[in-house]
Amino acid sequence: MPFWNRSSPGDPQRLIQAQQEAEASQRSLESGGLPTQAIRRLQEETAAGHPLFSSDLSTNEFLLTRNVGYIPLSQVMGSSIYQTGWQYTRSYASYSNLYELTALSNAHQHAAQLALGRLEQEATILKAHGVIGVRLTIREYEWGANMMEYTAIGTAIRLQNVSPPAHPFLSDLSGQEFWTLLQAGYYPVGLVTGYCSYAVSSGWDLNQRLRSWYNQEIGEYTQAVYDARGLAMSRAESMARKLKAVGIVGVHIGYTKQMYEYESEPTHTSYRDLYVHFSVVGTAITAQRKDHVIPSPKPTLTFTDLRPGSRGETRELTIKG
Repeated sequence: MPFWNRSSPGDPQRLIQAQQEAEASQRSLESGGLPTQAIRRLQEETAAGHPLFSSDLSTNEFLLTRNVGYIPLSQVMGSSIYQTGWQYTRSYASYSNLYELTALSNAHQHAAQLALGRLEQEATILKAHGVIGVRLTIREYEWGANMMEYTAIGTAIRLQNVSPPAHPFLSDLSGQEFWTLLQAGYYPVGLVTGYCSYAVSSGWDLNQRLRSWYNQEIGEYTQAVYDARGLAMSRAESMARKLKAVGIVGVHIGYTKQMYEYESEPTHTSYRDLYVHFSVVGTAITAQRKDHVIPSPKPTLTFTDLRPGSRGETRELTIKG
């Protein structure tokens, strides 16, 4: 056997260790946890005392975060690639049916919570008080019609000289919004989500109206939008109540709809079904003190100096009232 094909005595042991680590990572992911390599990297960073931080904060966000006593620790991430289940939707009925696509709604809610849960776990290992600027995004794959990926990315922060909580807060507020919230006497307690996928399975009556030539509201479609929004909002509010929040700020609403046309084979009758997907994401907050008073805003007048500086930059000139 050529010498370059011979394995060293340590190779079998390294292969066994790699296999054991892969199996441990798989078990951790199945329970909603993090891969072992990610845990090791974060533990090493914490043990080293965070000699160098990384963040996606802008300069203004960084300075305002430091102004209220918080220091950035590191960028943190949570991800979940999820396969959605199958749900039959065609009814071929005389009258339209409105109903929730529970398999799809539950898939979005579960995938988002897995991503956010892993984000929180990374922040916990870093001994952070919270994560700000969280961006929760979804991606769908062309190679997998029933596959989607939720990814959450933010900056873990810590309050100096204060022990971290067992569960750091998550917030999609920017650094400026986080600073303003604290100045007003409120505090973020978590990121809440609500998802709902809804369907209108058109019947013969609705299809006849859709073929008409006069102005009319399609009440079934309008009702589907309201139902989807109501269910999504109620789920986000339910999460906020569990966090004992007083409200939700910075709510981002996503709304998409899709028309699907098909024919029944015996009669060749065409049907037009509507699918509506509603998403709600926001930051749940609580009052730091019951007797807090929101400070009055201080009027300012801002001018922009259009004269280029030494490097071609412009600057803002602020006059405080």
